[in-house]
Amino acid sequence: MQLTDAEIKEILARKKMRKKMQQRRKRRRALLFVLLLIIVVLIVILKPAVRISERLEKQHQKAAREASYTGPPRGTIFIDPGHGGMDSGSVGDSKRYEKDDVLKLATEVRSYLESYGFTVVMSRTEDKEIDRETRGKMANDSGARLFISLHRNKADGNGQGVEAFIPKRNDEGSRLLAENLLDALEKQGFAKRRIHTGTLNDPSADYEENAVVTMPAVLLEAGFIDNDMDNALFDDHLSENAQAIAKAADKTYMTLYEPEKAAQAAEEEARAEKLSKEILNTTLEAVSGLIPTHSKETEFEK
Repeated sequence: MQLTDAEIKEILARKKMRKKMQQRRKRRRALLFVLLLIIVVLIVILKPAVRISERLEKQHQKAAREASYTGPPRGTIFIDPGHGGMDSGSVGDSKRYEKDDVLKLATEVRSYLESYGFTVVMSRTEDKEIDRETRGKMANDSGARLFISLHRNKADGNGQGVEAFIPKRNDEGSRLLAENLLDALEKQGFAKRRIHTGTLNDPSADYEENAVVTMPAVLLEAGFIDNDMDNALFDDHLSENAQAIAKAADKTYMTLYEPEKAAQAAEEEARAEKLSKEILNTTLEAVSGLIPTHSKETEFEK
C-alpha cells in the first residue's frame, strides 16, 4: 500500500516531535544533574563553615557568660518571671507549666545581662507566688531603668510566635524595648506578632505590673506553650533566646541612656553586616562557575 503525501508528512511530523521530546528530556536530565551537583558542592563548601560558625558562636556565648565585667556599673534591669507557686500560668501538654519555662529563661537572661555590666533584679528566683502589682512595685523600688516581664502564650493550639504588651501610656521607651525584643526573637526563628498597648481585651486598661512601673516596660510572650514549633524553638535554643533578649535590652538601654555607646554599637553592627555580605558574595562567586551560562545552554540545545 502506497502512502499518500499527507500520510508521509504526518509520519515525519510525529518523528520530529518525538525527537524534540527526547531532546527536551535529555536537557531536563542534564540541568537536573547540574543543579544536584551545585547543591552537593554548596553543602561541601558551606557545611564546614556553618559548623565552625556555630562552634565559634557557642564559644562566644560561653565566654560572654563567664566573663567578668570590668567597666563602670551600667544600671539596673528588672526581670520578672511571670506566675509562680500556686499560679502555674498556662499549661501545655505533659503538664508543661508556664511558670517553669519563664523562670529558666529569666535565669539565663540574667546571666547575660550581668556579663554586659548590668545589675539584675528578679521578682523571683524560685517557684514562688507573687502578686502582679507587687512585682511592679519591686521594680520601682529597685531603681531599675528597664522592666521585662517574661510569659508564654496559649491559644488552644491556634497561635504561634512572640508578641509584647506595653503600658497604655504607650511611651517611646516601652515601644522601643518591645520592638527590639520582638526583632531579636524573630531572628531566632519565632514568628513575629504585634505590640499591644494595654491588655489583650482592653487597650485602655493595663496589666497590673505595667500599671505600676515607672520605667519603660514590656510584658513579653515568648511563644505559645501549646504550639510544638514554638516549644521546640524555646527548648532547643534556650540560651540563644536568652542572649537575644539580653542583647535587645542592652540595645534599648544604650539608645535611651548611653547614646555614645549606641552610636558605636551601630557602627560595629554595620561593619559586621558588611563583612557577612562579603563572605556570602565570595562563596557565591566560588560556585558561580558551575552554573551553566545562557550561551552554553544554547549550544547544548543545538
